[in-house]
Amino acid sequence: MLAPMRSNVARAVLVVGVITAIAGGLRLYRLGQPPEKVFDEVYYASDGCWYAGHDFEACGLDADAERSWVHPPLGKLAIAGGVGMFGNRPIGWRVMPAIAGTATVALAGALAFLLTGSWVWAGVGALLTSTEHLLFVQSRVAMLDAFLALLVVTGFTLLAWDRRRNLDPSPAPAAERARMEVPAAVGASHGPAVWLDQPPEDHGPWDEEPSPAPGWVRPLRLLAGAALGAAAAVKWSGALALAAAVILAVAWERTHARRSLAPRPLLRALRTQWAGLLLAFLVVPVLAYTASWIPWFAERDQVSIAGWYDHHRAMARYHLDLSTVNEDGEPIHPYMSEAWSWPILRRPVAYFFDAEGWGEPGGTAREILAIGNPVVFWGGLVVIPYLLLAWWRRRRWEAGAVALAVLVQYLPWLAVSRPLFLFYMTPVAPFLALGLMLAARDLASARPGGRRMLAPVAAVVVGAAVATFVFFWPVLTGTSISTTSWQTRMWLGSWV
Repeated sequence: MLAPMRSNVARAVLVVGVITAIAGGLRLYRLGQPPEKVFDEVYYASDGCWYAGHDFEACGLDADAERSWVHPPLGKLAIAGGVGMFGNRPIGWRVMPAIAGTATVALAGALAFLLTGSWVWAGVGALLTSTEHLLFVQSRVAMLDAFLALLVVTGFTLLAWDRRRNLDPSPAPAAERARMEVPAAVGASHGPAVWLDQPPEDHGPWDEEPSPAPGWVRPLRLLAGAALGAAAAVKWSGALALAAAVILAVAWERTHARRSLAPRPLLRALRTQWAGLLLAFLVVPVLAYTASWIPWFAERDQVSIAGWYDHHRAMARYHLDLSTVNEDGEPIHPYMSEAWSWPILRRPVAYFFDAEGWGEPGGTAREILAIGNPVVFWGGLVVIPYLLLAWWRRRRWEAGAVALAVLVQYLPWLAVSRPLFLFYMTPVAPFLALGLMLAARDLASARPGGRRMLAPVAAVVVGAAVATFVFFWPVLTGTSISTTSWQTRMWLGSWV
């Protein structure tokens, strides 16, 4: 019984490992270009330089007052680690985001495996994540969002692992139970199917074998809480992912109680798990968040809780009071965008742009454009409603997990009036990629008329996402191209 599962896991590790290695190489390629600080690197690369022990002048700071204080310190401390290894130069500023982005690909592949039990779709999940434009660009600049995405995906991967380990109805691993047909190749439209996850004959339906109530002290769930607390220590918006995790954890405990035929399953779940839930999603995240401030306390002669509280009040006031217009009534930044426009990619952010001979024969342009992969983002307009329907009508927990991770991290931004930018979607992007993976899996396994007629459509969707990444590569990496080629990549007028 264990041999097929181990083979499936080994294949997943191999496929995801290869994709991760390629993703890492692409993120490290010409990482030192452009050689100057771009966009918000003027804040975060400078802070990382200072945290690494360099003086103000070397870091491009005139005084301590110029340090960026409006976000918690964890992401800037991570950048400092790269500066410590490679010096105060572009590769030093950017290497840790590149490592974080690479690790995100690996963890997205692991999460895809936990969601589907298939090494094929684990590979597809990793591939779509590795070629998502916004994740790729944020992995190559010294900003905070790559670390935020990594910790959010880490938290959800650990949470899904905890579910598989503790809440699945049968003691056998999910890969042994989920009898999901997957064609030998994603694009196969005919021929015999390969059973990747065939269960032994003596296993019945999941709901027929309820497992005993799990304990409330669960290491994987505690680690998930720590990762999401650390996400909030990079940016406060990491708390949105923590809220999504709480909703999922409670929902999964309720489902487990219902399968055990407990009356009032939600109350039963809360009564038996309230201590574990509070520990994992309140106590541990607060401890993880607080620990990130140890260097801040170390800068001072004595630990001052009152000073720490005042600092947080100042941070909150900054974000709440920041206006979208200046004293003259003009927008404070040309690349601001409303949250409603993010899914349609109405206004990406140009981190770097340089042109020579514009409008002349032989003119060239270089740009780093923070934009989502159109196939992933525009596809999400259909995929997320589909996943919600699959969760509601067919009780598919993996669909609900991905949909909630997207919606709970995104919807609150619709009520925010401060200046907003598309790159705030960075921690959402991995789940958009995984949502597209789940939709492609369903297309590939659908049997209208008893045949896998939609498998080629799934292959086309995945291939289109990868091909779009290749096409946009020059404007994601600052590669010099002709102005004509640059213009062919500006699909909407608002992208310029």
